Amino acid sequence: MAADNLRNISPKDGFVVVQESAPSDAQLQGLLDLYVPIMGANAYGVYALLSRFGKPHPNLVKRSMNKELLLGLSVGMRDFLDAREKLEALGLLRTFEKSDRLGKLSLYFILRPLVGKNFFDDDLLSTLLLETVGQGAFRKLKEKYCPPKFKVDDCVEVTKSFLDVFPIQQSTLMKNAASKTVQPLDKHQEQLIDKNETDLDLKFFRQLLERSFVPEEEAFKNMDAISTIHLLYGLDEMQLVRLLEEAVDINTNKLNINYFKMLAHNSFDYQLKANKKSSEQSGKIDGQTNTADDQPTSSADAALIEFCRTLSPMEFLQAIKDETGSLLTSSEKYMVSNVVSQRILPNEVINVLIHYILSDRGNASMNQNYFEKTAATWSKNGVKTAQQAMTEVRKVVQEGSEKRNSYSNSKGSRYRKKRPVVQKEQLPDWAQADYEAPKSTQEQTTKKADLQAEIKRRLAEIKKDN
Repeated sequence: MAADNLRNISPKDGFVVVQESAPSDAQLQGLLDLYVPIMGANAYGVYALLSRFGKPHPNLVKRSMNKELLLGLSVGMRDFLDAREKLEALGLLRTFEKSDRLGKLSLYFILRPLVGKNFFDDDLLSTLLLETVGQGAFRKLKEKYCPPKFKVDDCVEVTKSFLDVFPIQQSTLMKNAASKTVQPLDKHQEQLIDKNETDLDLKFFRQLLERSFVPEEEAFKNMDAISTIHLLYGLDEMQLVRLLEEAVDINTNKLNINYFKMLAHNSFDYQLKANKKSSEQSGKIDGQTNTADDQPTSSADAALIEFCRTLSPMEFLQAIKDETGSLLTSSEKYMVSNVVSQRILPNEVINVLIHYILSDRGNASMNQNYFEKTAATWSKNGVKTAQQAMTEVRKVVQEGSEKRNSYSNSKGSRYRKKRPVVQKEQLPDWAQADYEAPKSTQEQTTKKADLQAEIKRRLAEIKKDN
């Protein structure tokens, strides 16, 4: 993930840190308990060291160099960038870059961590922590930072009010209250949930709730979290109601939303392992059966589109990781969950973006800045389907090719004695402009058949489950 930024940063580049105030002991303790299990010790070290350089209004001329951070942490530039990106993904750091007469400059804005109830109320952070530390450790951390209130049912409160102790004339209070204006609620915040609708059938969902023992008011009170789980893991209405039934406390008739999230994750994880085991057992038979099928590339594109439409983003991401043999990182889970929860793009479009970054570009992991920037651009351009997303990919590929050719020609005209070496990027067939299918070799035919077999197996398993 950090490899893309290695070419744009040097130990000799400068940096300044903007921070309103130093983190408190409680915030540092919250970082250790709640964030370090997710982001690792290096990211914590970067956060703590940057805090030492932090000032409310730093002088951009009196800058420090990146090598001070590397020496202070005893890490290389790649490890530093990886830790920095994790801090950015978790909302602990914002990074800006500029160039001036003194050279390149990075501006780091340190943000305060969410601690206590605010952390556990965040759906993405609490879910990611649960996946990382497990249910037992998660419960202990929640008891530590969100302890139950002490009950005083058999006591009578005798606390004095402010006006009982400090008498003030009522006319003075009324005069001060009348002088204050109340700010209206921002329409953007008011309509945020209404604007981001999902494909969840609320009418059918309500009917299922009526037949279950899940209180309808409890379910709809947590509808935003339920919709996020639906989009993230691809659970249908019946699966959601089953999990809600398990997450309802029979004694209090209240919904334990954190337990519901854990059940959804465990159900998704179990299904992935079962599908993977089934695929390994039937792989040889399916591969031999489909080896002779030499389908054109358009059929492969259609299968990929159906694959993107059928799977949820988390299922699709795990499938790509299994295919490439790379590790699914916590930061990748978080960035995909973040985009899904914002509901700015349909799931099939997010899947095309994941496929482009990991499969077509051949990256081992996803860069958060590029992923979120592309998602925001596609949302602004009104990309709603997988076909439109593929069209956007072709535009990006074509623009990149034209820029490389233009740079190659201009450089060749200025330095005629030295011909530049242009490295050509191998791209997928569907991403090529004006593509014409070439004649496949035996090796290409085998690889294409294996890919078709893998997609058909996964689609068959999904249809069988439904």
